[in-house]
Amino acid sequence: MLRRANRQFAPPTDIIELEDKLVVVVEIAGMRTADFDITLHNRTLTITGVRERIVMDNPAYHQVEIHFGEFRIDLPLPWPVQPEGVSASYQHGFLYVELPRQPAEHIPIVEMNAEEQDKL
Repeated sequence: MLRRANRQFAPPTDIIELEDKLVVVVEIAGMRTADFDITLHNRTLTITGVRERIVMDNPAYHQVEIHFGEFRIDLPLPWPVQPEGVSASYQHGFLYVELPRQPAEHIPIVEMNAEEQDKL
């Protein structure tokens, strides 16, 4: 059997937009919560980690479809999120990341008196 050089892979990922947040779901079984590194920089979510292959004595592989090793997912986000509200959980082989929408900034309208308006 030929082996490819170790290279990063990107596990299957869903991005679901709800009214007030995005939910990112990554299918990546065989991990622990400590195996993930999740970062948010501006409007890009990055998820990295390493899934280790189980070591067996003298294996003879007949089919190899499961990816092991380093993985990386870079997701551009459609709108700004509240960094302090981001949460992640890992259960039953799925990583869930919730990204709450950043509320729009309201700009107050200030009333001007006649003298200030003349200066414009």
